Amino acid sequence: MRKSEIVILVLAVLVFVIGVVGHLAGASFANSDMFGYFAAPVPFVIGLLAFIAYKYAAAHDQD
Repeated sequence: MRKSEIVILVLAVLVFVIGVVGHLAGASFANSDMFGYFAAPVPFVIGLLAFIAYKYAAAHDQD
């Protein structure tokens, strides 16, 4: 594997983990005030990481 493929894979796994944590935090009714701080920025963080992965992949694309 090339280094760029590994970086994209790590970013994809990071986005997945952040999505799962945000989903669990948003679905938790145990302490909604505290978990809301974790769930609120999840869409922004996922969008930002997806944008970074897209730009990185585009810059390192080798046809």
